[in-house]
Amino acid sequence: MRRHRRLEDDHDHMDRWLISYSDFLTLMFTFFAALYALSTVDKEKVGQFSTSLRQAFNVIEKPVAGIEEGKKPILEEMRKSFGNVEGISVKSDPRGLVVTLSNDTAFASGSADITEKTAAALSSLAGILKKNPGRIVVEGHTDEMPTSGPRYKSNWELSTARAASVLSALIGQGLDPNRFIVAGYGEYRPLASNATEEGRARNRRVEIVVAPSSLR
Repeated sequence: MRRHRRLEDDHDHMDRWLISYSDFLTLMFTFFAALYALSTVDKEKVGQFSTSLRQAFNVIEKPVAGIEEGKKPILEEMRKSFGNVEGISVKSDPRGLVVTLSNDTAFASGSADITEKTAAALSSLAGILKKNPGRIVVEGHTDEMPTSGPRYKSNWELSTARAASVLSALIGQGLDPNRFIVAGYGEYRPLASNATEEGRARNRRVEIVVAPSSLR
């Protein structure tokens, strides 16, 4: 009797692999069913979903018309004011409106003192900025040549000092200081290669970035 019961227990233990095998088959079936479902997605519904996303996030594909239209009057006014001024250029980019001052005409070599010609141009710019609210970022840039002279120990210091001089000139014309941010980037954000004199001249600059009030 005991022997008979023992044989039955051994048989039960030997059949337990069937449970694991059946679980494995169930998982495999579920896996392939999911693959099949993914391969037969309703293309029409996917297309509708994609269209909805493009419409919802249209700002990613093209700029908001209101912002772009808002830039045009101030951009045209700036170009009229500085179009014939040597060493000053105006453009529009994703950051906002950018007024670029060439360091070679705005400052003496190795100095952060603004020339009289540039001071007059900044006075005109301040008049335009007073009528157009928004954040203003003044960025100083240099080439990669080491600084000469004891006053500025690095291009970081020189670029920051030049940006601060431009800031001071604009605030001196009555602009709200709370609108401004000043940054000095040294040689680390070049526009062109520093391997040529022409490229280095392009890199030596101060950029005044005017962001519309809606982008603050």
